[in-house]
Amino acid sequence: MTQYRAIALDMDGTLLTRDHQISSATRQALADARAQGIKVLLVTGRHFMTARPFHHELGLDTPIICSNGAYLYDPLGDRILSGDPLAKDPLATLLAAMAEEQVEALAHLSQGIGHLGCEPYVTRVRSWSASVEEQHRVQFLPQSSAQLLAQPEVWKLELFSQEPAHLHDFASRVIEGLPFTQDWAAPYAVELVKPGCSKGNRLAQWAAGEGIAMSEVVAFGDNNNDISMFEQVGLAVAMGNAAPQIQGLAHKVTADHNEDGIALGLARWVL
Repeated sequence: MTQYRAIALDMDGTLLTRDHQISSATRQALADARAQGIKVLLVTGRHFMTARPFHHELGLDTPIICSNGAYLYDPLGDRILSGDPLAKDPLATLLAAMAEEQVEALAHLSQGIGHLGCEPYVTRVRSWSASVEEQHRVQFLPQSSAQLLAQPEVWKLELFSQEPAHLHDFASRVIEGLPFTQDWAAPYAVELVKPGCSKGNRLAQWAAGEGIAMSEVVAFGDNNNDISMFEQVGLAVAMGNAAPQIQGLAHKVTADHNEDGIALGLARWVL
């Protein structure tokens, strides 16, 4: 019998192939793990609406850790179970600076994905969303700064710029002085959550509620926002496509996400 009781999966660059699919080998390996009583959990930077179709595809019965650990979402009950939204005062300061310097953003809201600009992203995701079942489609909510501040919760803010140097300069001048945890998903995008929110911390909270020790959890990931999981789990597995510094923080390195890395890792070290 395996010593592990849960498998935590990052999505982009890990569970999903380059064309945003789950391979048949990975799907079967996860089904085999569940047949052995191992819980499978999605842990992602995505909003729940863009993660939910894949949860449904895998037939999972666990909640989803979303928005880099800002909240825990229950797809079966369609509700947020717990979470920590951004504080309103620093958010107001940030939004004012963003308006002045024309920085665009996506906002992870309880009712959908808010957006200040970001039309190419919205168009792309709308097109993808049209291909999934109607109940799993994404709700986009155009926002002004005032509308965003009036939202009951803003779980995560993703700032974008067509000029990465401008965004890095904006972050150093404005964001560094505000109480946000930053994660650079790409040179042109920085993701902000409330301090203390991380994939690892929310995973630990969920595991404690299930009576599972973090030493009994396996985590697969490929990016900076997965480090907090790697630091706490019993087995941290980096994907072959992860940057060398991410691989260096893992216990094991498996194949590329486009080469059934999860299935191969599970067969070798878990099942």
